Amino acid sequence: MRKPTAIGIVSLLLGLAAFLAAPSGAGAQDEVKLGAFLPISGISADVGAQMKAGTEVALERMATLQVGGKAMKVRVIWYDDEGKGDVGLNVVTRALTVDKIHVGMGFLSSDVFIRVMDEFQKTSTPVVTCCSASLKIGDKIAQNKMQYAFQLSPTANDIARSVVAAVAQHVKPKKVALLNENTDAGRDFSRISREWFAANAKDVEVVADEFVDRGVTDLTPQFAKIKRSGAQAVIGEIYGSSGSVLFSQWYELKVPAVIAHMGATVSAQTFIDQYVKQTDLAIVNNRWWPAKYSEVSEPMMAAYKKKTGTDPTNFAVQAHDATLVLLDAIQKAGSLDPQKIQAALESTTFVTAWGTRKFTPLAEGHRMPIQTVIVQIQGGKKVPIYPESVAAAAGGKYVPVPPYAWEKK
Repeated sequence: MRKPTAIGIVSLLLGLAAFLAAPSGAGAQDEVKLGAFLPISGISADVGAQMKAGTEVALERMATLQVGGKAMKVRVIWYDDEGKGDVGLNVVTRALTVDKIHVGMGFLSSDVFIRVMDEFQKTSTPVVTCCSASLKIGDKIAQNKMQYAFQLSPTANDIARSVVAAVAQHVKPKKVALLNENTDAGRDFSRISREWFAANAKDVEVVADEFVDRGVTDLTPQFAKIKRSGAQAVIGEIYGSSGSVLFSQWYELKVPAVIAHMGATVSAQTFIDQYVKQTDLAIVNNRWWPAKYSEVSEPMMAAYKKKTGTDPTNFAVQAHDATLVLLDAIQKAGSLDPQKIQAALESTTFVTAWGTRKFTPLAEGHRMPIQTVIVQIQGGKKVPIYPESVAAAAGGKYVPVPPYAWEKK
């Protein structure tokens, strides 16, 4: 009896091992793995927090997907790219080769996304950048036929043209200075601004075109040059931890020029609340303006306010919408097959918090063009001043400067 018993025990143990292994494999197939790539730490951590909260609101809305008639839970895996290319490449490599995510979203820095987008293409993993604005992204997608990469973010074209048009309409300057970070997006902002003035306001002279490093802590040399130039407006984007440097030193040095900012960190109400005097009468690209663009808009805003205690920024909305777009595409595809998800991303018209939107064809860079809203900060509040249709609907009117913030009592 001993021999059969021993064989029986071995057989039982093997069967038990197979049984225990099965649920693990089945469980892996019952979930959708979404990789979220954000600057959770580093100089843009404040924006990363907004993106994370926006993503979480979308996940609350679509915690479970119906994929091919089967309910599948969504599991988000957070990756901190720190806003750095080498760190971004490391976490993307881990996500694609170790964690084996099904889809990816996020990315604030255009430089980081451009560095890592090839990795998604190589592994046929659909990815949507919610917040990278560089035009080079769409150009690279089109030129290299990167069918798995998509750019939901407003591009530098959408952002810069709106800002300079608002400056031309309201400030009516004769001289302007450009001040941007030395990144792909910053160089795009500079070039597009110059081209817009050359085509639409030929009497405006660009008297300075300055570039600074990301995370800059001293803008005194640039502001000294701008003061000497006689510029009536300073146009560009210095954001993240350097946003406070921009406005604080502008205020301290009493630079007699209106700051016209491309948005990012300084459009957040929390930033404005902290720098009420310094930001007064500045022109800022708010990108998103709270309104009912679709049936998703108001629930999203309410959920974000409940979660964070603040109104959503454009970055929060873009992260939310990128998440919704990917999850909706998976449901439309009815499969986790990357080719089917990619096809759904290309063909679907999506209902998002920022309205009903669609990606352009691959030959046009898989972009998602959007009109952005320009506000003026008046007494710590954001007032729409451009485009005219939005300003009129909100009752917004531009307040001329001077007097500047430091001249008021």
